[in-house]
Amino acid sequence: MENKEQIKKGKVMNIRKLTGLLLLAAVFLAGVIGGYLYFSKFFYKERTIDKEPVQTSINVDDFFSLRIYYPVYDHLQFEERRILKRSVQIAIAEAAVEEYLKGPAGITSQIIPKETKLLDLYKGVDKILYIDLSEEFRRNFQGDVLAEFLLLKGLYESIISNVEDVQDVKVIIEGREIETHGGHFYLLYPLKDTVSLEFK
Repeated sequence: MENKEQIKKGKVMNIRKLTGLLLLAAVFLAGVIGGYLYFSKFFYKERTIDKEPVQTSINVDDFFSLRIYYPVYDHLQFEERRILKRSVQIAIAEAAVEEYLKGPAGITSQIIPKETKLLDLYKGVDKILYIDLSEEFRRNFQGDVLAEFLLLKGLYESIISNVEDVQDVKVIIEGREIETHGGHFYLLYPLKDTVSLEFK
C-alpha cells in the first residue's frame, strides 16, 4: 500500500518538475525571441536612417511675400516678409498676424505690445476676419491716441493687403469682445471705419 502511494507521489512530483521545466523553457524561449525582434528592429531602424538621409531642399518658388504695415513712431512702415508659400487664405492671415506681432526688422517697436500671442482666427459669413489675441495685446500697450490708431490700422492693413475676400477685421481678446483697447477707440465694432479716420 505504501509503495503504491510513494509511486503515485513520485509520478506527481515528476509531472510537476516536468511542467516547471517546460514553463521555464517557454519563458526563456519567449525572452530570446522577443529580444531578437526588439534589437533587430532597433538596429534596422538605425541602419535605415544612416543609409537614407532626409533631403530638405527649398526652392525660391516655395516662398511668397507678405505685405506688413508696422506702426513706427508717428507713421506706418511698410515691409515685405518672405515666408513659405501657403495656399489657404486663413493660413495666410495667420502668418500675416504672426509677422505683424514680431514687429519691424531692426527696430524695437514701442507700439506693438510685447508678448502678444495669436490665439485663434476665423472668417465669418459676413466676410469679417475675427482675430483672437492674448490679453498682453491690451495689458502691455503703452501709448497715446496716435499709437493706438497706428497699432490698429497697421494690423488692419496687414490683413486686407494679403488676404483675399476679407472686407473687415475685428479684434477680440481671449475669446471675448472688449469695449476698447487703449481707451481711445472702440473694439466692439470691426476696424474699417475706425482706421479710415485721418490723423494730422
